[in-house]
Amino acid sequence: MKITVECYGVLSELCAPVCALDIEATAPTVASVLDALAARYPACAAHLPLVACARGDELVPRSQAVQAGETLALLPPVSGG
Repeated sequence: MKITVECYGVLSELCAPVCALDIEATAPTVASVLDALAARYPACAAHLPLVACARGDELVPRSQAVQAGETLALLPPVSGG
């Protein structure tokens, strides 16, 4: 199943030059999408446990089901002062 993933922050730098990726997930969950992203972009793997996942304007847990054609936004934590 194909899911579009929008990457922000450090993830957009690691997946450059593309900030919106089509990812083939093996199972219909957010966790599976993250696993597929880590397999395709290994440099992202260390950051994925810390990201918040959003569908539209709603944060979703990794256990959340997804459907083909949906878009997930990955929001890494923000730091600074």
